[in-house]
Amino acid sequence: MNPTLATLLTISVTFIAAILVLVLIFFIPVLLQVRRTAHEAEKLIDSVRLQVAPVSRDIAAISREVKSVIQSIHRQVDRVEGGIETVHDMAVRVKEFQLEVKRRIEEPLLQLAAVLGGVKRGVEAISSIFCRWMT
Repeated sequence: MNPTLATLLTISVTFIAAILVLVLIFFIPVLLQVRRTAHEAEKLIDSVRLQVAPVSRDIAAISREVKSVIQSIHRQVDRVEGGIETVHDMAVRVKEFQLEVKRRIEEPLLQLAAVLGGVKRGVEAISSIFCRWMT
């Protein structure tokens, strides 16, 4: 092999080795930072896990309470609907009672008033006849 080529090859290999050493020197702190970041992420995940458990229990308790309140509201709404239906039925019955009373009382009273009016006119007519006859 040519000595110039061998020297050039040696210089190239040395230069590549130096670049690799420099890259490794700069890569070691990066790897250490990645390791520290991973460790911090692990701590954060553990902290979040410890905080999420009570929060999830609280959310479950709140959810049960909300469900209970909603069920209670549904029961109250059903009761109110039943009360409204009862009041409506009573109003219908009162209206029917009013019409029945009107039919049973008003018509006979009108007939009685007509009869009494006729009797009055009859008495007046008889009275005027007797008054003329007597004079």
